[in-house]
Amino acid sequence: MLTHLEQELNDLVRKILEMADIAIEAVTDAVQSLKNLDVKLAEKVLQRDTILDKLEIAIDEECSRLLVTKQPAAGDLRLILAILKSNTDLERIGDLATNIAKETIRLEGKSLLKPLIDIPRMTELCIKMITMAFQAITEKNIEYARQCIALDKDVDELNMQINRELFSFMVENPATISSAFGLIMVARSLERIGDHATNIAERAIYYIEGEDVRHQE
Repeated sequence: MLTHLEQELNDLVRKILEMADIAIEAVTDAVQSLKNLDVKLAEKVLQRDTILDKLEIAIDEECSRLLVTKQPAAGDLRLILAILKSNTDLERIGDLATNIAKETIRLEGKSLLKPLIDIPRMTELCIKMITMAFQAITEKNIEYARQCIALDKDVDELNMQINRELFSFMVENPATISSAFGLIMVARSLERIGDHATNIAERAIYYIEGEDVRHQE
């Protein structure tokens, strides 16, 4: 039989996983909207952001309640703290997805500077990172967390590659500056999403092993 605290922790994990699914969907749809210049899909991303905001508040309140009323210790305490902080990362991932969707809306009636190749690749990596970070938490598997952290270098490299390519467009043809800069900001948003996924993975390690690996090389 599960204790009352264990049941409440299971419910808390279910809520954060629901939030992770919504955040992943937001990132996927935002980039898909840009790739296809689908303004309606972009607008849906913006509208759904309120769901993430409400979930963030609800999870924050639940974590605070458990910390105050249950006074958890050891692994239970670390789990609640990991979820509390990961909750903020997911909300920010949602905000970054809306930034990408806004670029789709800004481009309404125009065409993309170039077909998107590396941006969808960055998106796939970011989604994989978010998924692995939460697998690490739910399965208490530290290898998922370490693999997630390692993937962040690939995201960073793609971001730099995109920046180099788009800066060359701007130098060769100043008329492309606005379009190129928009895509640079999209890549920057994805790079930040990778950073937030890394934060979650680091908190997974803290939950599993009690080790703070932030800022370690």
